[in-house]
Amino acid sequence: MKYLKLLGLVLVVLILLVFVIQNVGQKITLKFFSSNYAFSTEMIVVLLLSLVFGFLIGYLIAGFQILEQKKIVRVLNSEYKKLKKEIDLLRNKDLEEVEIKE
Repeated sequence: MKYLKLLGLVLVVLILLVFVIQNVGQKITLKFFSSNYAFSTEMIVVLLLSLVFGFLIGYLIAGFQILEQKKIVRVLNSEYKKLKKEIDLLRNKDLEEVEIKE
């Protein structure tokens, strides 16, 4: 799985690199809500910024999912320990004691 992730990352970087090389020197104008908030920059800057923001958003989403899964694991571990303790207590009792209480 580790190598598969690395291969995916290398493929994304190679595709981005080819795209950037083909579009070097092209100027684009970005407008925010109206022409008052417009600025001109090279396409490579916009591509790299969007790639970085995309990775950051992906890591944040994955991080939240990991934290949620860790919380579930903690809850299940505490329940497991409680049930294991109860089973150990029942194993140590005589069978006659258990039957009387039921």
